[in-house]
Amino acid sequence: MTKTDLAANYVGRKQLAQDLGERLRGRPYSEHTLIRWERDGRGPPATRVGRDVVYQLASVETWLRSQERADTRSSGAA
Repeated sequence: MTKTDLAANYVGRKQLAQDLGERLRGRPYSEHTLIRWERDGRGPPATRVGRDVVYQLASVETWLRSQERADTRSSGAA
């Protein structure tokens, strides 16, 4: 295993907030959004390494897929 392979599948909180927000809504999420999601138990799984928080990319993708749900709005006229 080379030095660069060790954490190649992980991304830091700041980078994930930026990348996820840009892809999903066209502007970055705040790091505080991910902190709040983590605190509330509704964000992607996080790994703490000392004071740093990192996210495994495969886990983020799995979490994102788990957020999908059927349209709950009724299709009938009101």
